[in-house]
Amino acid sequence: MKKLILAVACAAVTGTSFAENLTTEQRIHVLESELQRLKQEISVQKSANIQLAQQQSQLNSELKSSAQKNINHLADNVDVYGILRLDGAVDFKDTTAARGRTSNQINKVPFDAILGERSDFTIAATRFGVDIKNLAGREDVKAKLEADFWVDNGKGDGKLRIRHAYVSFDDWLLGQTWSLMSNMETMTESIDYTQFLGVSTSRLPQIRHDFNFNASNKLQLALEYASDRTSELPALTAKYIYKNQAILLMGQGFINEKRAEVNQQDIDKFSWGIGLGARYKFTPQQSIQANYYHVKGDQKFVSYTTQGSSSDGAAMGGDYSIDLNNNSLLMNEFDSLTFGYSHKLNDQWRGNIAASWMKFADDNAYAKANITNNKQLTDHAINLIYTPRPYLDLGVEYHLGERESFEGKTADISRVNLSAQYKF
Repeated sequence: MKKLILAVACAAVTGTSFAENLTTEQRIHVLESELQRLKQEISVQKSANIQLAQQQSQLNSELKSSAQKNINHLADNVDVYGILRLDGAVDFKDTTAARGRTSNQINKVPFDAILGERSDFTIAATRFGVDIKNLAGREDVKAKLEADFWVDNGKGDGKLRIRHAYVSFDDWLLGQTWSLMSNMETMTESIDYTQFLGVSTSRLPQIRHDFNFNASNKLQLALEYASDRTSELPALTAKYIYKNQAILLMGQGFINEKRAEVNQQDIDKFSWGIGLGARYKFTPQQSIQANYYHVKGDQKFVSYTTQGSSSDGAAMGGDYSIDLNNNSLLMNEFDSLTFGYSHKLNDQWRGNIAASWMKFADDNAYAKANITNNKQLTDHAINLIYTPRPYLDLGVEYHLGERESFEGKTADISRVNLSAQYKF
């Protein structure tokens, strides 16, 4: 390196200093000066290179730290979950001919059903979802997206169904989730994926606002899209919940306009309903639950209320039919009552007993115009659930029920439901 520097220095002064008539001592002095200047330039360049390398290393470290923070933020604020589930059922008495028999169909089992045992199995109840919090850096903004494959009564043809899809912030919620007429808080645990007779698990698009008065009292109000193009406006729903350590009490209600087009004109009438629910815990291992509904002119909010087509061929037979003069809606009306008892024997075994009753009004114009529709449904069930290891449940449930029409026809229900599910 020194030889190279000396050569460069010599070359630099050859055309200038050495061109002049200098003494040997002067020439040496010039060379030494040039050598020192080149050393300084090299030192400056070396320092600049070191500083640049340090800056690049710091930048890489900052980028890596930022990426790690983003990964940690994502891990802290996004929760992926799901249930892998297999459902099965065996009918010992009346049963439907079509697939989708793993869920209770007590409201539409044919009176001339196929004789002999029938079974069906499906994985359509498998679900997955994502919970997201701290959206846009705001802790009060959350979102949920959940889906399963339970389409067409769980026939298992691979179609995807959205269960929940919403964003919540402050005390507001926008999107699809549990209707305020649902009674998830007071229902009895069931093996049947569609739950017991008289239970409501409706999930509807809605705009909701919560009033959290204190830890024990909460009021919720919502506008919910509850119809299949039979209403001009969304349904107005409300739910009030009181709870403490041992007891939970719940009151619900809705009002919704029903509309039918006849002879190119609309016929309107309001449907309405109320619900009451309660749960009392004797101990952390034992509780009783009860739910009551009275509904007029609606089949959307409460399970198993679908009546099928009415006498005039209307698809909304559980809501209403149209009178012979085509100028009035005849509203379907019913009461339902469900009782349940739950007992957790230990960490591995738990069981439930439930009795359900649904009575449709038989003294109104709707009943007289639709004598083939349901007058009364009853169901009694008992189940046992085994948890051999955390997150894994194996369940069996027996149902004994009856369907009766306005004209007096009956169909008996005797079935066993089976399920195996793993939660993650």
